[in-house]
Amino acid sequence: MASKPPTTTSVSKPKESIAQNLLSRAHPPEIASQIFTDKVKLRPLYLKPSEPSPHNAQQARRLKRIHAQESRKKKQKPKPLSSREKRALCLYDIPKSNQKYSIYEPLYRMWIGYIQEVLDISRSLPISSGTAAKLCSADYHGALLTVTRSRCVSRVGVEGIVVKDTKHAFEIVTKRDEVKLLPKEGTIFKFAIPIPEPKKEGVSEEDSEKTPEDGTPEEEGKKPEDLVFELHGDQFIYRASDRANRKFRPRFLRNL
Repeated sequence: MASKPPTTTSVSKPKESIAQNLLSRAHPPEIASQIFTDKVKLRPLYLKPSEPSPHNAQQARRLKRIHAQESRKKKQKPKPLSSREKRALCLYDIPKSNQKYSIYEPLYRMWIGYIQEVLDISRSLPISSGTAAKLCSADYHGALLTVTRSRCVSRVGVEGIVVKDTKHAFEIVTKRDEVKLLPKEGTIFKFAIPIPEPKKEGVSEEDSEKTPEDGTPEEEGKKPEDLVFELHGDQFIYRASDRANRKFRPRFLRNL
């Protein structure tokens, strides 16, 4: 029998990768092989992200714990009280021990100084429309108001210091140590602002305090009368904070 010729196995060359083929087109062979080796063959493959150091891990756990505590506190934070609940708890009511006229007399004296400074009475006489606009935006906590007209006849003549200025009413303390709520609607209030006496130049305070019994002549003229203003509650139904930033313009009112 004829023996079969020995079979020779041909070793095929490895195929060139697409990346290496593209690099060889753009660069010389040496540079292309170097770039392929550095950027493709030796490129690390991260199967799992690197673990942080123990210090960073501890800080991350602490921040996570703080964030969880804050979110838990927000969930446990009570809701704000409603207006009905505030009235039921009497949060804005004046205690009986503080319902005394003598307590609020210093507040009235402070308000006189405040309103004189706001109006700048020494320079703004006679009263103009600009002065009226300042009165509309002024704060009336501490003012001494008197009811001159009202739909309810029993309220006429009531006088007291304002301790609370709400949107629809004034709450005052009378000289009888009583707290009364006066609605603004259908009510006209009156208040007076004393005019400060001008100081004479060259006269000391001791000389100004002397009486005619000390031998000094009486002052010429009389003390200037107070400025009296009327406040129409129907046109004043605003909160004190809203009224401070509101621009009032003169308008025709049929009921006046």
